[in-house]
Amino acid sequence: MGCVYSKTCIGELCAPRNVKVNESGDAKTATSEIAVFSPAKSDSEEGENGDQLYQLSSITDPEVGINRLSRVSAQFLPPDGSKVVKVPSESYELRYSFLSQRGYYPDALDKANQDSFCIHTPFGTSLDDHFFGVFDGHGEFGAQCSQFVKQKLCENLLRHNRFHIDAVEACHVAFLTTNAQLHADELDDSMSGTTAITVLVRGRTLYVANSGDSRAVLAEKRGQDIVAVDLSIDQTPFRPDELERVKLCGARVLTLDQIEGLKNPDVQCWGTEESDDGDPPRLWVQNGMYPGTAFTRSIGDSIAESIGVVANPEIVVLELTQNHPFFVIASDGVFEFLSSQTVVDMVARYKDPRDACAAIVAESYRLWLQYETRTDDITVIVVHLNGLNDAAFGQSENFDAVLRPPLPQVIEVSGSESPSIPNWRSRHNRARNDLSRARLRAIESSLENGQAWVPSSPANRKTWEEEAQIERALRDHFLFRKLTDSQCHVLLDCMQRVEVQAGDIVVKQGGEGDCFYVVGNGEFEVLATQEEKDGEVPRVLQRYTAEKLSSFGELALMYNKPLQASVRAVTNGTLWELKREDFRGILMSEFSNLSSLKLLRSVDLLSRLTILQLSHIADSLSEVSFIDGQKIIDKNENLQGLYVIQKGVVKITCDLDSIKNVNASSLMSEVEKQDDNMSSKSFSVEKTKGGYFGEWTLLGERISSFSAIAVGDVICSVLTKEKLDSVVGPLAKLAQDDHKSKNCPTSLPTESIEDFDASTIKKIQLTDLEWRTCLYSTDCSEIILVRLIDSETLLSLKRFSKQKVKRLGKESLVLKEKNLFKSISHSAFVPRVICTCADQSYAGLLLDTRIACSMTSVIHSALDEASAQFCAACIVIALEGLHKSGILYRGVSPDVLVFDRTGYIQLVDFRFGKKLSGDCSERTYTICGTTDSLAPEIIQGKGHGFPADWWALGALIYFMLQAEMPFGSWRESELTFARIVKVA
Repeated sequence: MGCVYSKTCIGELCAPRNVKVNESGDAKTATSEIAVFSPAKSDSEEGENGDQLYQLSSITDPEVGINRLSRVSAQFLPPDGSKVVKVPSESYELRYSFLSQRGYYPDALDKANQDSFCIHTPFGTSLDDHFFGVFDGHGEFGAQCSQFVKQKLCENLLRHNRFHIDAVEACHVAFLTTNAQLHADELDDSMSGTTAITVLVRGRTLYVANSGDSRAVLAEKRGQDIVAVDLSIDQTPFRPDELERVKLCGARVLTLDQIEGLKNPDVQCWGTEESDDGDPPRLWVQNGMYPGTAFTRSIGDSIAESIGVVANPEIVVLELTQNHPFFVIASDGVFEFLSSQTVVDMVARYKDPRDACAAIVAESYRLWLQYETRTDDITVIVVHLNGLNDAAFGQSENFDAVLRPPLPQVIEVSGSESPSIPNWRSRHNRARNDLSRARLRAIESSLENGQAWVPSSPANRKTWEEEAQIERALRDHFLFRKLTDSQCHVLLDCMQRVEVQAGDIVVKQGGEGDCFYVVGNGEFEVLATQEEKDGEVPRVLQRYTAEKLSSFGELALMYNKPLQASVRAVTNGTLWELKREDFRGILMSEFSNLSSLKLLRSVDLLSRLTILQLSHIADSLSEVSFIDGQKIIDKNENLQGLYVIQKGVVKITCDLDSIKNVNASSLMSEVEKQDDNMSSKSFSVEKTKGGYFGEWTLLGERISSFSAIAVGDVICSVLTKEKLDSVVGPLAKLAQDDHKSKNCPTSLPTESIEDFDASTIKKIQLTDLEWRTCLYSTDCSEIILVRLIDSETLLSLKRFSKQKVKRLGKESLVLKEKNLFKSISHSAFVPRVICTCADQSYAGLLLDTRIACSMTSVIHSALDEASAQFCAACIVIALEGLHKSGILYRGVSPDVLVFDRTGYIQLVDFRFGKKLSGDCSERTYTICGTTDSLAPEIIQGKGHGFPADWWALGALIYFMLQAEMPFGSWRESELTFARIVKVA
């Protein structure tokens, strides 16, 4: 949503549709009390246009096409084009336009536009001051938060007594004051808020204040080029300074894949845009699954504020020159797929900023629908700087200083420069780079299959016109942008012609595809089936034609996932098809160290490293050669690194006893193959090509009396510990990583578990327990491993924070859980409550078990069938006992279940539990549980009973065998709900 307050005001207020805003005398008086609003009054025509703008931002019709988007600005802007305002003191003018497009959300067609913007020309009482701002709301109340901040920020800025003297201080205080006002307002900003990017034009000086990941970009002429200069830096954990700051504030920084166990949680290096795999780092509270913000600064977000997500803006000050033709302010919906430079290039092609706004929004919208099944809200403001003359500005300065204005200066609270300023002149590109992800998948597939790709011979030759059309379609495509010329030639040869007839389904929603298509000729439509009141209804989301250089199916080149939409031929046509196998082969064709990667992956100690880490290691390998009989290492010397045999045979001799206490998997596997009667003092084995030895040196360990001799000519690749540590860091604890929880401390207490009679304890105070570590947490409770003081006995304490319970209004739920827990008869999988204990801050349940970790923290990859059967059997026995007692659990989820230190599953979280009568036909109607484990009848509100637990167990078994949930993840709950209901 947006509104503009200026001398030519478009709409006085952002009012709902069909609601007329009366301008009473009182209202006029109110607006004149503070000069945020222009004293001028809008005429009726402009007021009508403002209402059209609101309707545009609230539109729910998913069939709005790109052609209409490209013309949409004409619906609410004056017919003569963009708006113009003068800057009297510098004798130049600002010509600006704007556009805000509501996002398309298939499962929430009525979702409000959470973007808002404001334009005040002039701003306040000075004709030299002009203000532009974009606010991107997020969370359940994001739209309300962005509207609140849009209004209050401007008021607070003008109310500051030093606004006309020190704009930097005024901006800083205004951001913090607005944040405090949002916290104090009745609007719930606990998990909602907004980012904010504002630009104050004062004469020829720009003041840019940024909190979040929206962006302001300035165009700068450099010779014949127009280069993008970022006036803001995205405040995300990718920035080392922001990462360090939020971690000092207590934030846990992990990607979603790390949270879900798909990646090593200890790796805290997420690389750059080139190496990013599309899974950005996010901020989480300690031992909690919230808030999950991908930005480090915002206004609102009171919960995230406790871990360093602050409203403090970064403020940039820059002097404009005649080399600056325009600047752009936009929400992150624009920059998700477009780089800053691409946006500047698009604006430069249009004389009228109105047309530039329409083009940027249309292209952003198109790219969102091309790569996703939804779009983000998209808002952009383009401001041209016309008639700016450097003559007066440069009278007292030398000519070179005018041509080379100073870099933008980041101002902190104290007014000093930021201690860490990235390269402002670089072409900042936050656009998605899934090429790196595709390349990694291709490498992974090649390592697993072990087969070299050979390009298929083209079935038919293409004309030069056909090749030119394909090249134009792929030129700006993110997947193919980084390919070399030789790779592009191979790609063209691999694309096969496919003839289709009108009505043919090219790809089908819910099916699996492995091909990418470029439209040669004809028309095609994108269809998605959606649930509505009258049942499933197909919707046309988009149309593809050759004239638009359309293509589709790029995600199929990277993933083997169900397709989110169908593509149907409207007319007869031709498609050019690229198969996933060929695409991956093309990516691999110039990957020179693939053989080294395969060898490194075979080393047990390195097998859990990522492809990028292995690639860095492969680049750092050194090669050594030996002749027949030459000693590679003598028994009196110390081996200096890992040796991987590239050619030849190596004979190894060592003391058998010395290898039993080190990480020497390459030797221990050979020992197990030897005869049981072999000498206990000496061990000898021959290693051939592909074999390795010396991996223990990477952990700093040594083997005495170890020798290696070349048998024939031998070539080895060598990796030293020093080189490895410099590339990926120390591996001292890697051997324990398979059993280390990402939510647990690095090591659990090593005391032995002694026999303990819980019945001997009558009453324990919290002061009698020594806190060891937190193992599991919810919104108001946590499970802690504790030790009885003056004893080596370890137990588990479920502790509730009284303050959090009261703030969340969960007093009755906590009491219900306590009573439910205490009523359950003891079993091997439901621990007994020894006693309750409390103090002024906490209330606790002392449990007769020793919890080790949650299920999600140890299942990083699919379990073997026997292990999954064991876990499932534990849960079956536990559920049968609960159901026999009339208790519906509703907590069968990898996020809720935990293991004890003996490896058995324990049910310790009964916040979703409910006591039923025991009748199998009884139903309850409360919707609760974890999203990806909910049964269809829970989601549909039809009432549910004990069968809901068995549904959840089925989903859990799928998770254990596939390492992912069957219907999606908690991160996309709306789509998950739809998928669950669809299979019911």
